[in-house]
Amino acid sequence: MRCSLVMVTLGATPAADMAHPLIDTLPGFPVKISAALASLDKAWSEEGEEAARASQMNLVLMFGAGVSPADAQARFDEAILFAQRYPCRLVVLAARPAAEAAAALEAKVNVLCFFDPSRRGKRCCEALMLAHGAPTNELESLVSTWLEGDLPTNVWAHGVTVAEMTPWLAWTARCRRVVADRSLVGDEFFKLAFPSPKSVRDLAVARCLPVRQALGQYLAAHAPAELVRGLRIVTINYGTGLRGEAAGLLEWMRGCLTHCAGLSRSHLDVEFTTTPQPPPGDNLDAEWVFADGARFSWEHADKGTRAIITFSRSRQPAPVTQRVAFMAPAEALSEAVFF
Repeated sequence: MRCSLVMVTLGATPAADMAHPLIDTLPGFPVKISAALASLDKAWSEEGEEAARASQMNLVLMFGAGVSPADAQARFDEAILFAQRYPCRLVVLAARPAAEAAAALEAKVNVLCFFDPSRRGKRCCEALMLAHGAPTNELESLVSTWLEGDLPTNVWAHGVTVAEMTPWLAWTARCRRVVADRSLVGDEFFKLAFPSPKSVRDLAVARCLPVRQALGQYLAAHAPAELVRGLRIVTINYGTGLRGEAAGLLEWMRGCLTHCAGLSRSHLDVEFTTTPQPPPGDNLDAEWVFADGARFSWEHADKGTRAIITFSRSRQPAPVTQRVAFMAPAEALSEAVFF
């Protein structure tokens, strides 16, 4: 059940307009930079003992300069849904275009409360928002003071370019996770010299968890040797906006097949490729080609809610239908952050 949200007024006088379109769009009230944390304390004191506050982490939501207000609002709403399940302090960073690198910082503060039926009370999510120009040591220091100390920090970089992320790389050394969407930011983002590369997670891969589970269950019913004997080509075809999902599935298949080859003591000599050319109606499509003419096909269709599998080496070669969809945004963010 979706909880209803109640906005808490902080008693600040809102400006007529905020210069940064994202900060202007997101809910909250403008505050002076120096008064941001004090405004949060005031909001909590006004809520009284009925509002539960038990943060588990910090979540930094970074927006690139090219993110639209509507896109930012949607991602902010997803972050709030995440915070309802995993209480956290949300810090939103909205980058300015390079031409506005010297613009003054602008801040907004908000506390969103929702009713928690299981606890018969209210729980609240706090959000600090900052519009900024070129990253500096002073900016990094300010962001650090906004984080709750002694709690892990996770970064969600949405629409952040390589150039925008590069100045923050050293700062991410203190972060438990850095999450980005390969389908949106591209491969180059994930090639950046992060201090801890193993902490970087692909949101596109996380979205595919139900797909991997369902497909893995089907494949597990076959002997490893049947999956790799004479295998020559593995191709993932993907539709618009699904490049990250395709890359993640291909790497998952590579890992599974390599493991099967080891179990069956087989030599794996396979060409793994992706192409942006799925059959009509498919979102994603996987094809395995074997030297003896055997074929494996997996088609994800109906806007990503239904999969059809055919495998000529199966004991039941008739097509198998699976009802499986990508994870919802907030759940995918949880998967990327925690696993």
